[in-house]
Amino acid sequence: MVFYSKGVMKVSNILIQESWIDKTQGLRSGDTEVYETYFEEGEEGKLFRHLQKEYGKCVSKVYIGDNVPIGWVFEKKEHYTDTGEPYTLETWVTLHKQQPEKTIKHYYHELS
Repeated sequence: MVFYSKGVMKVSNILIQESWIDKTQGLRSGDTEVYETYFEEGEEGKLFRHLQKEYGKCVSKVYIGDNVPIGWVFEKKEHYTDTGEPYTLETWVTLHKQQPEKTIKHYYHELS
């Protein structure tokens, strides 16, 4: 997104959403909402390197539709906090142009 303030072009920061998967057990362990990073549009390479340091090696891209890349899949070894046993943590990171639109539909119960 590009914002204009008093005739000056401002570039917005990149928005991402993260999902974590315990690949060893095949369980999804959590997701973030879409949030703003400290990286500006055009700094996708810097964001990618930062995410590699945080989440390990990149093993794939995330695709939608007709193979349109929208993010990355990272993988690293972690240890369970309760048993200390190792497992493979997979982190899916998707990039977003803006916050998602959310629709809430209420299904009211009628009183008799």
